[in-house]
Amino acid sequence: MWGKNSSEDNPVGSNRNDDTITLIAAGTEVEGDIRFRGIVHVEGKIKGNVSSNDGKLQLIAGSSVDGNIQAAYVVINGRVTGDVYATEKLELSAKAHVEGNVYYDVMEMVAGAAINGKMERMHKSGELLPNRSEEEQEAEIKQLESA
Repeated sequence: MWGKNSSEDNPVGSNRNDDTITLIAAGTEVEGDIRFRGIVHVEGKIKGNVSSNDGKLQLIAGSSVDGNIQAAYVVINGRVTGDVYATEKLELSAKAHVEGNVYYDVMEMVAGAAINGKMERMHKSGELLPNRSEEEQEAEIKQLESA
């Protein structure tokens, strides 16, 4: 229902804004670093770093970020010139183009997406996971399967 704002849904004094959605519309250009909570939906252009500890950043086709991105959940279907750090999940859609390194915990990549940089898996804490040999990876898989 439009305009619904009961005390049950939004108790007085609540600082919760996890579901807050911010739109940077097509034709809008933002210059400077952005720190956010909730969800940021980008249709325009950002020149600066974009960061959040637990938020979600969505870049649609035609959008761009010229700077580093750090967020829990990142969906890219636009252009990024800079490094991307997704502590929970990274989705690269068909029109995604990243000129920089990608650091992720879980990644989903669709045909057509492009990364011009290195990809490294990291833990949710932000620590990079050590590169292991194929033998070490196979031994870990066998150990998990036997458990």
